[in-house]
Amino acid sequence: MIQIDKETKERRNAEYNKKARKYPAYLSLAIPIGLGVTMGVTDMAWASVWIKALSYLLSISVISAALLFLLRFILQSIAKFYPERVLFCDRLKPTNRILYSNDNTYTEEQKAEIRKKIMAHKKIDLQRYKPKTYKNKKYVKRLDEAVRWLLDVTRFDEILFEQNYLYGFWRNLTAALLVDAILVFVMAAINKWYYELPFGEHFAWIGLLLLLLTIPLAWVAYCNGRTFAKRMYDVFMNLDDNDNNCF
Repeated sequence: MIQIDKETKERRNAEYNKKARKYPAYLSLAIPIGLGVTMGVTDMAWASVWIKALSYLLSISVISAALLFLLRFILQSIAKFYPERVLFCDRLKPTNRILYSNDNTYTEEQKAEIRKKIMAHKKIDLQRYKPKTYKNKKYVKRLDEAVRWLLDVTRFDEILFEQNYLYGFWRNLTAALLVDAILVFVMAAINKWYYELPFGEHFAWIGLLLLLLTIPLAWVAYCNGRTFAKRMYDVFMNLDDNDNNCF
């Protein structure tokens, strides 16, 4: 396969970590920080107690710092569960769906050519499985293997890399907002059953709103994933069959 040099690989890893992992984490922190500020301001309005209000701000700052540290390391793993497994699942996974028989991104003839080229270079015979849908778990399993290989052989393409981190950004932002929603629901539970918090009566609604917001964000992630997936297959089909270095 076409190799990329070490310097390019390190540059891409740094860029992906910054744009697809750090940026979503930073944006998601606006929620707990905003709530901390609101709680502090609300408490000052109630009792004019500056020390208590400041304690809310400091507490939420510590929580936000811990959340940032956590999200930077596990955000991608969370995103692989939600939205990929929960919302996308096998039925909507962008890199797989394009080669399902009910998808119209490519014609059936074009999809057959893609499967034949995969067979020729990786010996994964996708053409023999019927039906070619998400319901056929054997087809999905072999398709997953083919996609992992395709990601390797097309890794050299710069535009594909850019589309990959755009997909990663929206997917990870969806997961980050899910974490925010869970955090707000926990605060709502604390407010209801353990300790009354300033602005606490609104936490449940805010958590629900954040949860609902993950759905349109997941759709944006899905659309970017489709763009990324199509580019991957296009790059693959444009590789020279006679050049063994490509595979």
